Amino acid sequence: MLKKRGFMMIQDLIQRGVSQKDVTKQLGVHPKTVRRAVRRGCAPKGPWPRRGAALDPYKPQIDALLAEGVWSAVVILCEIQAQGHKSCYTSVKDYVRPKRVLRPGGATVRFETEPGRPAQLD
Repeated sequence: MLKKRGFMMIQDLIQRGVSQKDVTKQLGVHPKTVRRAVRRGCAPKGPWPRRGAALDPYKPQIDALLAEGVWSAVVILCEIQAQGHKSCYTSVKDYVRPKRVLRPGGATVRFETEPGRPAQLD
């Protein structure tokens, strides 16, 4: 993307009478970039403001479901789709994945037999 400084350089060279083709060679930009800068007549505006993600309004609800112990992205997606969410599974999965490390681990009870006593086999 052309910054203000690049735009000013293009305008300066054009006002001196340098051809657009020579400006592209001097600055190392695409001819279409020079053509647009000349046609625009003013410096480009700053970057566009970021839009919020479609999932943003539902994040508190997702966090509440995670706190209740619901860790399945499919189940969470079904819950928020019932509220009117129109996004896809991937966005929910990508939001839940980094939080899985916070999930409490389940306690495992080992079953061991005494030496020489076989365990039941099915």
